[in-house]
Amino acid sequence: PWEFEYKAEDHDDGEKLFLGHRGRYNGEDIIDLIMKHPATTRFVARHLYNFFVGDEVQVPSWQDVAPRDPVALNIIGEAFQSSNYDIRSTLRVIFNSDFFKDESNWYTKVKSPIELVASTIRLIDDHGYPKPGLVAIAQHTEFQGQTILNPPSVEGWHTGQEWINSGSLVARINFAADRVGDIDMPGINSIVQRLSETGDMSSAELVDGCLDLMGPVKLNGTTREELIAHVDNDGSVTRGTTEEEHSVFSRRVCEVLQIIAATREYQFG
Repeated sequence: PWEFEYKAEDHDDGEKLFLGHRGRYNGEDIIDLIMKHPATTRFVARHLYNFFVGDEVQVPSWQDVAPRDPVALNIIGEAFQSSNYDIRSTLRVIFNSDFFKDESNWYTKVKSPIELVASTIRLIDDHGYPKPGLVAIAQHTEFQGQTILNPPSVEGWHTGQEWINSGSLVARINFAADRVGDIDMPGINSIVQRLSETGDMSSAELVDGCLDLMGPVKLNGTTREELIAHVDNDGSVTRGTTEEEHSVFSRRVCEVLQIIAATREYQFG
């Protein structure tokens, strides 16, 4: 953890004026004064909301643009202060809050490249053990605009919609679609097996089953209907009894997973 070292020979024991307070302060005192300042609470609360709930405007605009949900920020700020600035306790309040679960906050946060890559790798269950090529996966975040541990400035990365442009969107979709379409991945094989256990199903049941096992992911009505129509074009969905029929079923499941990975909703966390 980051910490400072007290050196008596370098310390100024004189009286200091800091944030409107005057006294003979040491390092801990200065940190306490910073934490007690209302601006610190507002700043931390908005960062936590931006990271865990929904995208805010970029940090330089915070002084000019009101937050998306001032009530939620007040709840976060009060939790931060009442817990004596304990982040774990504050996160517990966020995750148990109504605003965190509210449907109006679904799909309001664009996944960063790191989040998209990590969530996809977890979905396909390709992260259990070290193996050749695993580290190279990190390069895909760079292709999508985020180099791990190397932000463009001390401010960090600009988030939200700024993750998306024509080049990065293609890279994001290709990365996710390539992997969720690989039946050899343990997580994808598991999805296919779970769906096959339900027996024959309608196109809508196949689509909804894939959406549920991928997240769940909730598509807007038009996108869902178009995906169902696409499945309908290939005929009835049957698990089959032969190896060849099961192979066809697996291919159709993987195709649906790939299309879902290319949707707008999959780009959001």
